Amino acid sequence: MNELEELRDTLRESEMRFRSVVQSAIDAIILADSDGNIISWNKGAQAIFGYEEEEVLGKPLTILMPERYREAHLRGLERVRTTGKSNYIGKISELHGLRKDGSEFPLELSRAAWMVGDKAFYGGIIRDITERKHAEEKLRESEMKYRGIFENAVVGIFQISFEDHILAANPSLARMLGYGSPEELMSDVTDFRKVFIEPGSRLQLLRTIRTKGIITDFEAQVSRKDGSKIWVLMNATARRDSSGKVTSLQGMWMDISDSKRAERNFQGLIESLPDAIITIDIDFNILLVNAQTEKIFGYTRKELLGKPYEILIPERFKETHVKYCADYFLQPTIKTMALHLGAMAKRKDGSEFPVEINMSPFETEEGIVIVTDIHETL
Repeated sequence: MNELEELRDTLRESEMRFRSVVQSAIDAIILADSDGNIISWNKGAQAIFGYEEEEVLGKPLTILMPERYREAHLRGLERVRTTGKSNYIGKISELHGLRKDGSEFPLELSRAAWMVGDKAFYGGIIRDITERKHAEEKLRESEMKYRGIFENAVVGIFQISFEDHILAANPSLARMLGYGSPEELMSDVTDFRKVFIEPGSRLQLLRTIRTKGIITDFEAQVSRKDGSKIWVLMNATARRDSSGKVTSLQGMWMDISDSKRAERNFQGLIESLPDAIITIDIDFNILLVNAQTEKIFGYTRKELLGKPYEILIPERFKETHVKYCADYFLQPTIKTMALHLGAMAKRKDGSEFPVEINMSPFETEEGIVIVTDIHETL
């Protein structure tokens, strides 16, 4: 008798533990009899579906399902009753549930079935996955936006491994390099090193990415499918694995061949002018000179760049000229400034000669600079 009592106590204790676990679960745990009527309902089910326990006990499971699922559910119950088999028992499915207020929500359902004598019983663990579905939808939307930007961007977008394999490329990149599609580019260019005209450019790119993790405004000349060359401006960042090791780089580039060509043409024009062209910054340091400047003043370009502009002015005129330049920086104008007649300049050898000087402002990213045109009047 004592053994029987101990067994009953053990069973009651086990049942209490089971009920405690079931009631404390945040997921819905629902049990049903062989007819598909609810016989157990936990607090998780109450929170998810909105029904109190007394409202659902003895009611069919179909009250928790949208109409479109009910017929299939009833066929499934009949199949289990007659054959003992089911295509869904032991599997996890994603469906929709129906709350007491009539609203639907996405859920994840895990089913179980067991026999007690000749009667079948069913159990289900249900998780509300509304938040997960919202997150997945946002992720899909984000991916679609990124894919749209990636596919339609006018700049070339790429991802390249440090083994020089193209991992991703958009249509613009393929077109810039003369290919009909990213797939053709990735199939044909198996070693990205061959794209760079100068191997040193690629090495500089990789070295900067490895050490700094980013590179901006990097200019390089690359080869197209037909062998022609273009200049590109590249911005890229490093991609790292879980250990922090740099494994690839990703970024974008744009074709700057036209601007490079215009720059060369402009530089050629400046170099061919008969006057000395000198650009100075707000601190009156020389930023740029042309070939005629070297010829007229007797200095090499290297001797002039970065030096104070006053080395080209006779000592007796320096104070007046510096004040004029300072006033000019305070009120720059896009129009050419006054022509200074009777001005004197000084060569490297100390000799002086008369000049006419035109001064014009030019706005750069670093600020206003002055472009001076110096004409020798001898």
